[in-house]
Amino acid sequence: SGDLYISTSKAGAVSGKVIMSTGKATGGASGSIRIGSGTAASGRSGAISVTIGKGNTGAGGLLSLSAGITSFASASGGKVKLFSGYSEATSGGNIWIQTANGGASGVSGTIVLSTGRSQGSGKTGDIRIGSGTATGGKGGDVIVTVGSGEKNAGGELFLSAGTTEASAAGGGKLTLMSGYSTQRSSGDMLIRTMNAGSSGVSGIIIMSTGVSTSGNSGLVAIGSAVAVKGRSGAVSVTIGS
Repeated sequence: SGDLYISTSKAGAVSGKVIMSTGKATGGASGSIRIGSGTAASGRSGAISVTIGKGNTGAGGLLSLSAGITSFASASGGKVKLFSGYSEATSGGNIWIQTANGGASGVSGTIVLSTGRSQGSGKTGDIRIGSGTATGGKGGDVIVTVGSGEKNAGGELFLSAGTTEASAAGGGKLTLMSGYSTQRSSGDMLIRTMNAGSSGVSGIIIMSTGVSTSGNSGLVAIGSAVAVKGRSGAVSVTIGS
């Protein structure tokens, strides 16, 4: 079928805007806007591409995606959902979020994943990253890595729990746990530095509590758990040869 092309005319200064919007509703919900490609009976469905044109002065154009705001006392703001495609036969589609490469004298862009501030007496929102449940296979891995570099020190991986100013509450906990098995052993937990290069030493591991200015400092406890029907695990401290 024929193509449909919607565009403003070229301009010597600024080209015109294209505004696609539903009208205001005075007594109900405003209308929806739906953009999609049709179903393909014997081929691949059409792609949907949203891009911003190239410029030669100033920063690149902004692409903003924002859900709706509400003033209703017992309702939350609008959701933003991003789903990959479903396959009835094989794998679901991937979701790729990545900044562009840096230029000759710049750095690649930053990705900020954060919840908003809480203005009232409630807590801020959670951030949950995880793989889905597998009914007939292994659960997917969650991998967090820092890219390699050719100059200077490698990038840092920093994990920090929340701070508080409340007089009757402590700082947030940081919990690292291996996986649970209903039938066999639980997963191992390995904490180690990488091997050293040809002219260096392997990294240091420091396990320590923080400084206390008006009381006891925290406890460092290392041990194996109780075994109900077996021998409790050993604790081994060795020095390399």
